[in-house]
Amino acid sequence: MSKEQSKWTIEYWCNDKGESTVEEWFDSLTDEQFKSVAKEMKLLELCGNLLKLPHSRSLKQKLFELRERKYSFRIYYAFLPNKIILMLHAGNKKTQDKDIEIARVRLAELTRDEEK
Repeated sequence: MSKEQSKWTIEYWCNDKGESTVEEWFDSLTDEQFKSVAKEMKLLELCGNLLKLPHSRSLKQKLFELRERKYSFRIYYAFLPNKIILMLHAGNKKTQDKDIEIARVRLAELTRDEEK
């Protein structure tokens, strides 16, 4: 299997209007901050569910946290079938508790929709 075939695909959660809060969050970052986050996301895309601390950690119940350390940014995500990583929400360490709760609600909605 080539590296290209083993790569994961990153997608973004969108609201009913098709807006992605994670992509909007990316737009608010400086170029240097975005480069730092992009580096961690590239690592996640390449390693998928094999990526561990200090880059990624499980928050249990199928929710994971991508940890950008230079600026203390966090991106919350879940693994879906067919090697898809769904980015649910993003923020920084200071807003972590609220951000995790938002990501959990989005993941629960997604799971509920798939069961219908």
